[in-house]
Amino acid sequence: MTRSRLLTVALAALLAFVFFSQGASAPFEKDEESRPAAITLDIMRTGHWLLPRDIYGEATRKPPLYYWLSAALLEALHAPLDETGARAVSIVAAAALAAMVMTQAETYFGAPAGWLAWLALLACYGFSAHGAYARTDMLFTLLTFAAYCLMLPEVEADGGGYGRALFAGIILGLAVLTKGPLAIVLCALAIAIDALWQGNNPLRLLARRGPWLTLASALAIAALWYVPAFWETSGGLFAVQMGQENLGHFLPGSLGGTGESARPVYYILIRFLGASLPLCLYFPALVLAAGPVRKAPRPLLYHLSFVLAVLGLFSLAAVKRDDYILPAFPSLAIALGYLLGSEALPVRRAVLRWRDWGTTLAALGTLAVAGAAMAVAGWPWLAATVSGRLQSSDSGYLGMFIAGLHDGREMLCVAAMAAAATAALVARFKGAPRAGAAALALASMMGVSLWIGVLRPGLAEQRSFKTFTARMEAITAGRAVYSQTAPDYEISFYYGRPLLSLNQLAATSGRRDSRYLLLWSDTVNRMGSRAQHWPVLLSSAVTEEHRQLELLKIDQDSFESSRLDK
Repeated sequence: MTRSRLLTVALAALLAFVFFSQGASAPFEKDEESRPAAITLDIMRTGHWLLPRDIYGEATRKPPLYYWLSAALLEALHAPLDETGARAVSIVAAAALAAMVMTQAETYFGAPAGWLAWLALLACYGFSAHGAYARTDMLFTLLTFAAYCLMLPEVEADGGGYGRALFAGIILGLAVLTKGPLAIVLCALAIAIDALWQGNNPLRLLARRGPWLTLASALAIAALWYVPAFWETSGGLFAVQMGQENLGHFLPGSLGGTGESARPVYYILIRFLGASLPLCLYFPALVLAAGPVRKAPRPLLYHLSFVLAVLGLFSLAAVKRDDYILPAFPSLAIALGYLLGSEALPVRRAVLRWRDWGTTLAALGTLAVAGAAMAVAGWPWLAATVSGRLQSSDSGYLGMFIAGLHDGREMLCVAAMAAAATAALVARFKGAPRAGAAALALASMMGVSLWIGVLRPGLAEQRSFKTFTARMEAITAGRAVYSQTAPDYEISFYYGRPLLSLNQLAATSGRRDSRYLLLWSDTVNRMGSRAQHWPVLLSSAVTEEHRQLELLKIDQDSFESSRLDK
């Protein structure tokens, strides 16, 4: 890699890092990020590197590479484990993915395609929303995507050499250490789809040494943790790692699956389309550009195979979550880079027409969204009508937008959306399709920036118990708190110790000192007039149901625990 290209890649990574860092300091909500953050904290406090545990003492349900890297990074920087620190590994992984996408697209389709692929990746809300997220998904996506890119020469007739196969296996093994054997399944399924598109039998790859070397090295890397972890737990971890987190999520409840997040088979596809708006309007042109299959560029089909593998596998799985579509976006961005910026794009009227129509419709849709946002914010009656038809979380985002519309950043994002969409239309009708696509991607990035940098952090500030917990800690001096909400990972993370369940209160019946209880306000109201003498602290109405938490200080003699069960 030349020095100029190295500087270009570094610039792409740096800009992406800044973009994904928006909202990194927002407080945690519920347990999605606070539980993983507490696992990292356990490593830093106790040195439980083999089997790190959450704040309630349960061993991690996923392999620990993400938590290892988070703890090592923070200790190397002598930085505290706050929200930004807990999300640092994901932000770095997202920035590295953006630079890798640009490099891959540029290598195969030229520099314009590389930058357009970079823009497309950042413009997809479904990807950028996970950039600053304290979970394993972004690191898993980076490692799986990197391994898959390295394996492209292995599926070619001439192979890629044993050194490359070994390196791909090491990266793939690290992906397994992040989220389990799903990485191997996704890559194998994508390679099989790619072979079928080529009219080849996927089983023929088993006759080569390269794929076996990759698989063996991946399993060897994964075994460095799996073997001692299973030995330490006497095999108990197998039921969690393989049974619940893998097969349990794939199989329906009737066949032994976990039965959670069960949704229709089309949910993943619909979610993927929605999370890639407005760029999904280019999909018809992309499908036409990929055919006929035997004439399509080899890297294009290879990456489209990975997109199909992700969507197909998780559509068949019983458990369907929004973050499951994340691994599909890097490959999708490379395919869009080819469609929008490659000089090798076939000059076929249908492809060019659908591409231009995609730019037009997406730009008009973005202008309509910007105009509707301003209209809803400007007319209270319209805002009330729209808010009444939304779910509580979406209504909260709308309220945040309206309340902060006069804030400079919100106005800047909306104005930039409209300006970039207008520029996309002008470029499209002046016969500059690349400029139009780039302007459209920038318009989408402004919308994503508004969401992840302003609205989501703002709503998190309103709904988080972080401030309440800090005040609670000052009152209780860090003493044990018995809670109706236990286990509660958010409050426990900020409190620094687990909340105890109300059932454990009976074990303290012989003690004469005071107790602290944390109850929902509606429960307190049902307890009668005696509860009026106990309140110490009341939270704001942070939940979607507008309920409040109330901290009570009681004497053991005056407390009748049976009344809490009413």
